[in-house]
Amino acid sequence: MSYPLGVWQAMLATVFIAEKVSLGEYDFVPTSQIAADLNIPTPSLARLLRELNRAGIIETREGARGGVRLALPPDRVSLLDIVDAIEQRRALFRTDAAPAVTGETPTRRQVALQSALSAAERALRQELEVSIDKISHG
Repeated sequence: MSYPLGVWQAMLATVFIAEKVSLGEYDFVPTSQIAADLNIPTPSLARLLRELNRAGIIETREGARGGVRLALPPDRVSLLDIVDAIEQRRALFRTDAAPAVTGETPTRRQVALQSALSAAERALRQELEVSIDKISHG
């Protein structure tokens, strides 16, 4: 079980964008620079940036001085925000398949499994609440 590589790449790109802007290297970071420096294929990066833009995490500007930058201060963007933007808030664990066997024991086991996986997902989401500002300066 794992999140797709795109989640990792979106996190890297978001932190990279925040750092380049905060260092004053760019007002808007060129997407070609992001793709080259992070070794992310341009079509993949474009898809990730569209999702981050749709979620309100980044903003874009076209033209010679165009590119991307954060739409929010870095301390208001969490790793969880990035995961949710890319994964569309899909649950990490799917528990909606119904087994053919029924009865008290199978139902009790299903409830216990769902409870354990829900707790794991809550714990993961809580850990991902860290802001990218802390990642950049941590």
